[in-house]
Amino acid sequence: MDITSVTVGLPVTDIEASCLWYGAVFERVEPDLEPDEGIAEYEIGGIWIQLFEDDQAEENAVIVRFGVDDVAAQHTRIGALGIDVGPIERVDGAVDWFDVRDPDGNVLSLYSLADETGRGSGGRDSDAGRTI
Repeated sequence: MDITSVTVGLPVTDIEASCLWYGAVFERVEPDLEPDEGIAEYEIGGIWIQLFEDDQAEENAVIVRFGVDDVAAQHTRIGALGIDVGPIERVDGAVDWFDVRDPDGNVLSLYSLADETGRGSGGRDSDAGRTI
């Protein structure tokens, strides 16, 4: 099997409000594609994020993780949009990350991998006990 592309579907209750939210987070004026009513798609980092209207969206939350060069800078930028972001967490020698929930409860997790020194990109140590 040769995979030619990847699309991740995220259920949302209000496509217009979700496009505003995702547009702000992804720094896009509008979706890359709107193939049908109630569907909007963004091409992000080589994958497609497809928002689709679903009355049960809040009960069917999804987690999507995005690697970024500087997780601390993205944490600051997204927080400045007035969006409630979680704290930056760290697994020493592996990754720094934070989570943010969209209006329907879907989780976007942004992360930066540790560099050659074993440190991430600006996160703070955490005793959250999380493992990768």
